[in-house]
Amino acid sequence: MRMFARVAVILAAVFAVGGYGKSAPISGDRILGAVDSTQVARVRGTAHPRARAQYDQGRTDPSLTISGAITFRLSAAQQAELDQLLREQQNPRSSNYHRWITPDQYAARFGMSSNDLQKVSSWLQAQGLNVDSISRNRNEISFSGSVGQVEYAFKTEIHNYTIRGEQHFANAMDVSLPAAFSQQVLGVRGLDSFAPKPRVQPAPRVTSNISGNHFLAPGDFWTIYNVPHTTYTGAGQSIAIIGQTTINTSDLDTFRTNSGLPLTSASNFQQVQVGGTATLCSGDQGEADLDLEWSNAVAPQAKIIYVFAGVNSGGSCTNRSNNVFDALQDAILNNRAPIISISYGNCEANLGSFVMTLQQWAQQANVQGQTISGPSGDQGAADCESATATSATHGLAVDVPAAIPEVTGVGGSEFTGDTSQCANNSCPASGSPADSPYWSGSSSLTSGASALTYIPETTWNDTTSGGPLSSTGGGASSVFGKPSWQTGSGVPADGKRDVPDIALNASPAHDPYLTCGPGDCTNGFRDASNNYAAVGGTSAGAPTFAGILALINEATSSSGLGNVNPMLYSLAANNSSNHAFHDIPTGGNNKVPCTSGSTNCPSGTTSIGFSSGTDYDQTTGLGSLNVANLITAWMGVTPSTDFSISGANSTVAAAGGTGTSTITITALNGFTGTVNLTCSPSSATAQITCSLNPTSLDMSTGTTNGTKTATLSMVTVADLQMPSHWQRRGTWFGATGGLFAAVLLGGVSSRRRWLGLLGFFVVVVVLVGVACGGGGGSSVKKTQGTPAGSYTVTVTATSGSTTHTTNVSLTVQ
Repeated sequence: MRMFARVAVILAAVFAVGGYGKSAPISGDRILGAVDSTQVARVRGTAHPRARAQYDQGRTDPSLTISGAITFRLSAAQQAELDQLLREQQNPRSSNYHRWITPDQYAARFGMSSNDLQKVSSWLQAQGLNVDSISRNRNEISFSGSVGQVEYAFKTEIHNYTIRGEQHFANAMDVSLPAAFSQQVLGVRGLDSFAPKPRVQPAPRVTSNISGNHFLAPGDFWTIYNVPHTTYTGAGQSIAIIGQTTINTSDLDTFRTNSGLPLTSASNFQQVQVGGTATLCSGDQGEADLDLEWSNAVAPQAKIIYVFAGVNSGGSCTNRSNNVFDALQDAILNNRAPIISISYGNCEANLGSFVMTLQQWAQQANVQGQTISGPSGDQGAADCESATATSATHGLAVDVPAAIPEVTGVGGSEFTGDTSQCANNSCPASGSPADSPYWSGSSSLTSGASALTYIPETTWNDTTSGGPLSSTGGGASSVFGKPSWQTGSGVPADGKRDVPDIALNASPAHDPYLTCGPGDCTNGFRDASNNYAAVGGTSAGAPTFAGILALINEATSSSGLGNVNPMLYSLAANNSSNHAFHDIPTGGNNKVPCTSGSTNCPSGTTSIGFSSGTDYDQTTGLGSLNVANLITAWMGVTPSTDFSISGANSTVAAAGGTGTSTITITALNGFTGTVNLTCSPSSATAQITCSLNPTSLDMSTGTTNGTKTATLSMVTVADLQMPSHWQRRGTWFGATGGLFAAVLLGGVSSRRRWLGLLGFFVVVVVLVGVACGGGGGSSVKKTQGTPAGSYTVTVTATSGSTTHTTNVSLTVQ
């Protein structure tokens, strides 16, 4: 019987020869041809939009060192998969609801392949440029070199520009890249020194007892917007504030002391510098103070992480290529916090194709569970105008990043219930307005809180004839289409992404926010001259809404909320019952003066913009917030009972090995059913077999943190070496094997069956002798088992009518 066993093994090996086809390894490579620098293609839309002839000061010094980055778009298949996952993560009936992925998981699923990154890196180095880094998400390669080297490599010209007294450089024409990978490029950034501007608007320094005005301290905000600050404090939450300047933490501590908040410490405050040299930029410091102080004012126990960009070598605070958007990217790539607040922006037209890069970043943030809050802008419906413009000449425009569908755009409102107070910076010298029923009429030097109840609001618009534009941004995007979730009463049927989504107080002239900056708050919230330092603008809405998100995160015990816009619009549809939003009534607008005959301002027209209306409108979105009611409504959304499945990838050193993977089943929202498991290779011809142990998991008992696991075994076929003339006899052996089976299993007597078996063994012995001794000089041929490469095994989990799958990658080296 030992001889029989050996023969059976030999037969099995022979039958295997030619019996399996090769399975093509799964590859993510997109750059399939050779990278030829002589065959280039233009990447349209990469010339900087503000590089205009009227501002051109000539070519930039070719010896100047600059840094840039090539950003790659997702493939069509990757984008489709990401879009689907983003939808599922916000669908309470999906097993992927609020199941976020990590930055490294994002890179593995949605990044470029190592081969593609190596090809582009080699091309950059061949042009004399330095490859500085590859981004964590594997969708960007950073490089540096001289202006001359960059111009040569990217077939463009970099010029100097002077705009409103500021010096900048930018690429004057589209870049061109090797045709082998140009279509994979989303954009090239860093070839300019235009930095986005903060959206903060300082208020004039006045004393409340002289002007009769009121100012918002944290306690006032809590009262007016019904923040449940004694129930939820942001404990255990973190908020990333994005900036481009250093700050004085002593100013933050002064504000916190005046507001009764905990002082900064290693446990509740952290700073992260992104590139360049840490520099105090006076034009940005007020914005940083507002954002850091007021995000913490709404969520006092939340950890604040200040992610700021340093100034690049050779740059300045107003002429820099490393800016606040680099800090935003860092907060996303490294998942610094589940909530991100950025109070900087620019209109869509001024950012060009970079808008799409920002959207790709925002989508990564959302799929990781991060929520981005951004301002809608402060120039009314004409966002492309400068901060000093008194009349619109560039037409209707909206602000980015607020206009990106994956970002929540926060517009501006203005309290109107206390209209007897000063407005438009024209406060009476005497005659204090009546305070009741909204204000107590007095406050302390420390907390300053004196609001008594919610104050009715209107659209923020402080624009006066001849004065600078000062109104909430809002309108329709010229880049992004209407998201599927942006529906409801009042939402325009324009097929475009409309902004803002919500609104909060923003007027710098009427009830602005108190802040503490350099020289401020020497006596409570007052300076040495007894004046208050206060600010407004939609910049105030971004960090305060970030604080509100931290409270929602705490209340719902969430690790993150992702894109909250679908939830906001869903809850607003039931506002008559949940009362989560204050609908800001008709009568307001974000219209600003326009120059007759300019864009969107036909002859005879004096202003452009939008009016407020019932429910949603393009000035204040869904309205302002009743935070306590919003939290209650949010918590009332119950996701479906379900389960999820996941598996880790595996590697075997060579064909013939066995790869294993731990398959994890996670119960979601109280799931207690039994899950049955099966597996199958991606191709029937793949030389891989699989099995699971166990094949059934009872999730009603014995789970660890709601999970149970099974082991997936994936067996590969080893390579086989044999004399080449053995393979030519494979067919004969097959036929003989068939006869052998007939002898053993046919209807013959037991005696004849054993005689047949003995005869068969004799034949095999003879053939073996011929093979071993009669084939002198015959070569040994290798028969390949499972080829090296990557393969996919699909594991299917079923419970009743619910089925989920996960793909496990097996790499054979």
